[in-house]
Amino acid sequence: MSTGTAVRPPDDRRAVPAGAEVTVRTSFCFSADGLRAACVATDTDGRHFAEGWRLADRGPRLDLRTSLGSDPTWTQLLPLDGTDVLVSWYGKGGAQSLARLGAGGRRDVVPVPGGRPLRLLPAPAGSGLLALGVSGGAAPDTVVTAVREDGPRFEEVARVPGSLLGGIVLGHRVLFTRLLDGVARPVVLDLRVGALLELETGPGPAHVLAAAAGRVLIARPAPDGHRLAVADLDGDAPPREVHGDTGLPGVVHPLAMDPAGELLALLTTCGARSFLTLLDPVSGTARQVDLPPGDLLPTAAWTGHGLWLPYSDPGRPRTLAWVPPAGGALELPEPARPGHLPARLETFAGADGPVEAVLYGPDWRTARQVVVALHGGPNSRWTLAFDPFLQALAAAGPAVIALNQRGSTGYGAAHTLAVSGAWGGPDLADVTAVTRFLIHERGTGRERPALYGVSYGAYLALLTAAVEPDAWSACAAVAPFLSGPRLHADGSAQVRSMVERLDGLTTAQDRLGPRDVERLAPGLAAPLLLVHGARDDSVPVAHSRTLVARLTALGRRPGTDFHYLELPDRGHAALGTGTADPVVASVVRFLTGQGHPGPPPSERG
Repeated sequence: MSTGTAVRPPDDRRAVPAGAEVTVRTSFCFSADGLRAACVATDTDGRHFAEGWRLADRGPRLDLRTSLGSDPTWTQLLPLDGTDVLVSWYGKGGAQSLARLGAGGRRDVVPVPGGRPLRLLPAPAGSGLLALGVSGGAAPDTVVTAVREDGPRFEEVARVPGSLLGGIVLGHRVLFTRLLDGVARPVVLDLRVGALLELETGPGPAHVLAAAAGRVLIARPAPDGHRLAVADLDGDAPPREVHGDTGLPGVVHPLAMDPAGELLALLTTCGARSFLTLLDPVSGTARQVDLPPGDLLPTAAWTGHGLWLPYSDPGRPRTLAWVPPAGGALELPEPARPGHLPARLETFAGADGPVEAVLYGPDWRTARQVVVALHGGPNSRWTLAFDPFLQALAAAGPAVIALNQRGSTGYGAAHTLAVSGAWGGPDLADVTAVTRFLIHERGTGRERPALYGVSYGAYLALLTAAVEPDAWSACAAVAPFLSGPRLHADGSAQVRSMVERLDGLTTAQDRLGPRDVERLAPGLAAPLLLVHGARDDSVPVAHSRTLVARLTALGRRPGTDFHYLELPDRGHAALGTGTADPVVASVVRFLTGQGHPGPPPSERG
């Protein structure tokens, strides 16, 4: 591998336990001492597992994999001492429960008392606690609870005015950012006595980002964004401004401080790719860590054994990688798996500037088929991480262009905020511009591209197919909604908050008019596939049912002009997580013109 990234040989790594292949890992969390990690793993059959990892001097070791037994969407994991994992989830009616999972399928369940949900933080090592709980909700105060191993028992440690954000555990102290009267300030909670003290960071608001060796990394607002500074945990010296930067364009996420508090690990998101920089905050000296093109998550732990962080690339589902103490390259516990296709980046001309895309498969200029893929969000993006659906789609032969049109994250504030108050505006213009370019460059006689979208991307795909009816050979929309205002009216409190935050309620006043898919449905002339999970708690299935009724009233023939798969046992993630998932196979067959998508899997004989 030309990047110099090291992969441990097979006899020096802990393999994934025998069984179906893991395709997705999420919800990573590290112990307070950084010696253990936990995550949710999902395999090709859609089964969910809790994993526990030991972070040792020779790399990460997977030492627990057990059935999760709950919906990972509403699940939080914590690694415990030994090999056990603590799981928090919400059942029917919103009741919260905890379970201690161990080897051999052991599962000890404990209901959480009280009506306020607890956000879990790792307990200090050797404290006799399973976890710390921080109350949420709209109450004017926050309660910090100690979850003791014996019982377990839930004991109130402190009750403080305002909201406590984040939480970095350093022995008997926990660093938070407290939001009180609209002002964010760093605070320190002493678990021994329940006392809360404000950290000396100078005047004005500040946020806690990382801490080690008595030093605290904070962010303070500045005219051009935020400035980083290092404050003393003990002492009243003014914070020292961090010197230097990554030297890279993009969005910077501080990840961790080294155990001595002398170096910062910084993640830079440059569009679809991630970069890792180690920065000396005093001298400003920066060193880039060698890693293959891929995707890092903004969470990490740094111990004497090295820097640990979740990593993925197109040929490798997400796993724990690390940078050894004296290493200059990211090391990976397992190699890229055979059969997974590589990806590359290409930039296209959008309606008002460049638009980057992640490409799979053959050259789109000469490929027999092209599929344009639109992500959900809208504040999301395609990355160089492993994607089960895009892998399955590309394996069927087409060139896949996963587009990061305006509204996508990772390309600066202007790119991301372009769709605020303009859903189906600048993003629709970008998709239309790129599509016209593709058709022109491919020349006459070649098949028109197909279009795929999920969630917000499904909404955008339907809009695009309606306003450019002759541009597409097919359109597949998974979990679509009809419009921002209608999603706000029908969605959950969390969904309504998202629509308000991104101003999806504003109605377009241009020539096209309101971006309502039902209103524009007469333009949906290309072969169409709608897929929706009946248990979708993000986008109500009623939106797809309404569109089906509208298409039928327009004279479109179900099963001929359009197809609708409603999946009774699935939610918002209707496609599942496996490259061999039957619903994935149905969507791939439809997009590549290989036949009727077929009935939902549960209806097959």
